[in-house]
Amino acid sequence: MTLANWITSVRFILAPLVFWQLTAGTSSGLVWAVILVGLAGLTDLADGYVARKRNEISDLGKMLDPLADKLLIVLILLAFAIRWSLPGWMVGIYFAKELLQVFAGAMLFRNSRRLIPANRWGKSATFGFFLGFGIYWASPKLGTLCIGAAIAVSIFAFYTYYRAYRQSVQGKP
Repeated sequence: MTLANWITSVRFILAPLVFWQLTAGTSSGLVWAVILVGLAGLTDLADGYVARKRNEISDLGKMLDPLADKLLIVLILLAFAIRWSLPGWMVGIYFAKELLQVFAGAMLFRNSRRLIPANRWGKSATFGFFLGFGIYWASPKLGTLCIGAAIAVSIFAFYTYYRAYRQSVQGKP
């Protein structure tokens, strides 16, 4: 496993720690959660930088990186639903969409050894989630709207990945 993939793997460890701290119900837990989310963000930047700099871009990394992001996002959404009354249906829709997307991606890779790379819509959705998380603490209503918009962008991203799949595997628009 490459250094870049090890850095990505740190996010898999950080995600449940963030959830634990967000649901702890203490002010220090919230502080630690923010620190851990910041650290997760740094690993997201670092893994890509290291992969490019050391020429370690790999199919494994292309799979692990978005999975780590998805796990972190779903656990933060779940913590917000448990602790701060984010509507549970938002968590359910996002989780179901991600489960479908991961399953479809795994089937595509198994059948054709192809990966659909992340695109601007998927990256925008991830950014929107973290923006929404930050706003949520200041204004739950506005944060909920931002998170809802991020879910909508995430669903649109899934559609764009489906289109890319059809174009690359089947040659259809």
